[in-house]
Amino acid sequence: MDPQLRLLLETSWHALEDAGVDAGRLRRSRAGLYAGIGTSEYQDMMNAQGRPIAYPGVNGPQGVGRVAFALGIEGPALPFDVACASSLVAVHHAASALRQGEVDLAVAGGVNAVLSPHATQGMSEFGMLSADGQCRTFDSTADGHVRGEGCGIVILKRLDDALADGDRIWAVVRGSAVNQNSAGASPTAPNGLAQRRVIQDALSNAGIAPRDVDYLEAHGVASGLGDAIELEAAAAVYGQGREPGRPLLIGSVKTNIGHLESASGVASLVKVVLSMQGGMIPAQLHFQNPSTHLDWDRLPLRVTSSPTEWPSRQDGPRIAAVSAFGLFGANAHIVVEGRAAPKAGPSSDDSWASAEPQIVEAEGLELPADSPVLASAADARTARLLPLSARTDEALHDLARAYLSWVGRHADSEAMTDQLDAVLADAAWTAGTGRSHFAHRAAIVFKDADTLREGLGAVAESSEPPRPQEAMRVAFAYGGDTDRWPQLAQSLYEAQPMVRAVLDRCEEVFQAETGGSLLAAMFATEGPAGGLDDHAWGQPVHYALQCAVTSLWASIGVQPAVAAGGGGAGELAAAHAAGVLSIEAGMRLAVALGRLPAGDGASASSDAALAQLKAATGDDTPARPSVTLLSGVTGRPVGTDEALDVAYWLRHAQPSAPRQDGLAATGADVVVEIGGVGVQGDHGPDVIPGVLRADVTDPSEEFVRTVARVYEAGVDVAFEGLFLGEQRRRIALPQYPFQQRRFWMEPKKSARAGGV
Repeated sequence: MDPQLRLLLETSWHALEDAGVDAGRLRRSRAGLYAGIGTSEYQDMMNAQGRPIAYPGVNGPQGVGRVAFALGIEGPALPFDVACASSLVAVHHAASALRQGEVDLAVAGGVNAVLSPHATQGMSEFGMLSADGQCRTFDSTADGHVRGEGCGIVILKRLDDALADGDRIWAVVRGSAVNQNSAGASPTAPNGLAQRRVIQDALSNAGIAPRDVDYLEAHGVASGLGDAIELEAAAAVYGQGREPGRPLLIGSVKTNIGHLESASGVASLVKVVLSMQGGMIPAQLHFQNPSTHLDWDRLPLRVTSSPTEWPSRQDGPRIAAVSAFGLFGANAHIVVEGRAAPKAGPSSDDSWASAEPQIVEAEGLELPADSPVLASAADARTARLLPLSARTDEALHDLARAYLSWVGRHADSEAMTDQLDAVLADAAWTAGTGRSHFAHRAAIVFKDADTLREGLGAVAESSEPPRPQEAMRVAFAYGGDTDRWPQLAQSLYEAQPMVRAVLDRCEEVFQAETGGSLLAAMFATEGPAGGLDDHAWGQPVHYALQCAVTSLWASIGVQPAVAAGGGGAGELAAAHAAGVLSIEAGMRLAVALGRLPAGDGASASSDAALAQLKAATGDDTPARPSVTLLSGVTGRPVGTDEALDVAYWLRHAQPSAPRQDGLAATGADVVVEIGGVGVQGDHGPDVIPGVLRADVTDPSEEFVRTVARVYEAGVDVAFEGLFLGEQRRRIALPQYPFQQRRFWMEPKKSARAGGV
């Protein structure tokens, strides 16, 4: 593979990570890829060595398609090869596609790799390269540029979408334009009139007056004639209406990092955006004697030959422009508007950018975003989960070490003292929702920076890394009870909005059926003298709480492929999870089963019991299971021809434990206990204990720890559910540590090598 294609792959991935976009969610989406990419010097080099390389590995258009394939996107994947203007033309077309609704997200930029001495020799013979390796743009001694290499990618979205998604917004592309030189002195000669037109068109598209632009990042290839033509064109447009004391600042990043050719335009764009965010324009190097081709006294321009503060303005945001011109006449110009720094949140080297707070809500939760229930739940959270994943053990270790460094930098900063907890919560949010999740996983549950460091250190230094896991089938096991359910239930009710929503619905049914309070019995504030050992209360309480815990798992996107009943309330809760019973229907059945005289629950022939159940359940008709439903009596799946009638529920009325042998037969990879009674058996899938256990003191914290185990087992998790009611920011985090193994092809040894 051509190294520039590898650079394009890796940088596109890192750009998405930096934007907080889980690349996995782009699959089959209307995302597009727009990339400037030139001729493959790798192919030239390999051909010169007598090692012809296959066409797909070096072809630019196919390389762009390869990146699109890796991301799984279904929008356009377009390469642009218009020499030095390639990447800025790519950004222009990406922005246009977004405005026209062709795509919803665009990956745009360019790449360049300097590999072939023949290409460099050709440029030198053409008089394009500096003789002493210094790019002296706009200087009287300018004699050409210096070749540079690299890759730059930006992620573009429509502004309204970015705001709605709570994205970190660096800048706004207000307008852009592309044109061609047309006929002139030669195909490679710059055309000042065409350059004026492209600037005017970009400003018109942006709705920006020339005088309002603060800074121009010029193309500036250190060609005496070319630079003069460019600045004359810029002055002719940007000088209109400009105040004498406010010249247009100009500079060129090529003096700092060289000319990145097909990636040069996006390099200029990145420089501009970083400068607007930081409020400082870096110095353009090697500008000592202004070019004699220009009358500088009459030009409303000033070269930023030293670090320059961004001009202050009282009437609007910072505005800049970027130019790029191709060797054979392509011209591109982009007008960029800066975004104000966030009103709240730290300012650090992690480039905190403006982002609207993200409000996370669970589907079906009937609570407004400003509900005090959500607010109190958010305030009560003490444990966070930081998920790490990679494709190899080595990469997972490297990622943990990178996070250790990141945490140390923040924890040791005095400026972060009052904001550290929020920063760490934002890190957990971003890592969960803005990263792809691979098979090699580690999940670190932490309460503060020290416990996070401890967990990261254990992963980084582990000599026995976790085996790659890809769990496909999850089973939920229901059944049993525990004498600590009252305390656990009240804690979950107060801290988990999803649990509260389900239990409140069950309370309504219970009150309608009995006139009593389910919640009062559940929290042991009132109820039967015998407590929950009284079947009339225990059955509905155990059913309701297991349904509530099921909804808690659903709020993070974990739903069972198998629901294993454990008899009685567990059987009903499993049936609800399998789509057989609504919450309300199951609740009425639990009340009815609880009212049966002692011993009638096991008797399918009790006419009195049948009549009582039918009267309680009314005309509710159970649905067929939407997932595999295991019987707590037989341990086998409920058959498609099995009647789920009142007699069925009588046969399953007695509490029991789900059977592991039955779970293993379903192909379940991992079992999550929902009820308090453990799964029976020693063989079968891994069993993860649930939160309703006698040894649990904080069920909400235990839920986070259980989610960590489920994640490490390979189960996909929707981490948004761990942040219900919170306002979190996407922040810059360590990026994926590509392992970058060497596959360079060495030159063939000649027959005379070694003195032969």
